[in-house]
Amino acid sequence: MPLIDIVIPNFCYGRYLPQAVASIVRQQVEDIRILIVDNASTDDSVDVAKSLAKRDKRIKVIARERNLGLHASCNEGVDWAGSKYFAIVCADDLLVEGGFQRALSVLEKEHDVSFACGAELVWHEASPFPVVENSGVGDWRFLLTESFALERSLPSKVLFGGGAALIRTSDLKRVGHFRSEIAYSEDLEMFLRLSLNRRAAVTNAIHGIRRVHGANLSAVFWQDFKRDIVEKKLTFDSFFSHEAACMPGAEHLRRSVYRNLGKRAYWSGLSHIARGQRASGFDLLRFATELSPSLAYVPPIDYLVRLPNPVAHIRSRLAEAWSRHW
Repeated sequence: MPLIDIVIPNFCYGRYLPQAVASIVRQQVEDIRILIVDNASTDDSVDVAKSLAKRDKRIKVIARERNLGLHASCNEGVDWAGSKYFAIVCADDLLVEGGFQRALSVLEKEHDVSFACGAELVWHEASPFPVVENSGVGDWRFLLTESFALERSLPSKVLFGGGAALIRTSDLKRVGHFRSEIAYSEDLEMFLRLSLNRRAAVTNAIHGIRRVHGANLSAVFWQDFKRDIVEKKLTFDSFFSHEAACMPGAEHLRRSVYRNLGKRAYWSGLSHIARGQRASGFDLLRFATELSPSLAYVPPIDYLVRLPNPVAHIRSRLAEAWSRHW
């Protein structure tokens, strides 16, 4: 039986598929299976996928006649998975060599860990391909549900994402399918469910590369700060109303998560106002106080230290405000 099953959901990313598959093969884990699920692409994706499968018998292709959406592709992978571990790699993203080996080292040793997740590097396609240096990096932190949820509701100097995670298949089968009502951050919602009564392992070592291009499915959320926060809240709401409903301390954790999301909305609002976007800025501030009413009275100064390069961030926003004022 193969050790790792990898599903690649795809829609019109035929130009990226060979790179995604090559990055998986370079993981130096021989015992793998790869399932490419194509969602009725209108480009040459199916031909590319079948060509890859012809050259490597570990690759299987499912070509749908109509687009059933990303969740259906991921859930097809969940149903198909039969190996010890499971991963999802989007067709436009890449794995970093050595990531699977690092994740396997902790999953094979720590049997109460449901998934091991590395960091993702954001690569804008128009820029030179990044050189990833992971030497000396790779210490693992082990988080229970509460710590994991709080971390994911705050900004992080390191980006974590589903493409950089290796999941224990038995735990994946236990929690079930990705929920179709979660339009964004479906990987976060799954990780929250996986972490319940188990542990999550995270490392700052870069395991994945997230490609940013003109046709990213998540682009609409990246460009709308409030919608991004709203969707994150809906993700946490799903978790708290289902698996975590009976978890001890769930209500306190929910309020803490809401406050963290409110802090982000608060400073995003002030940033928008400083850049002259007053309507959207005040809308974000109102949303912040809806999430955590105390933010109307006490500015969340502690949030700023969580930002990457907080001093540079503050200087940049002050400079923008000053230039607009004068």
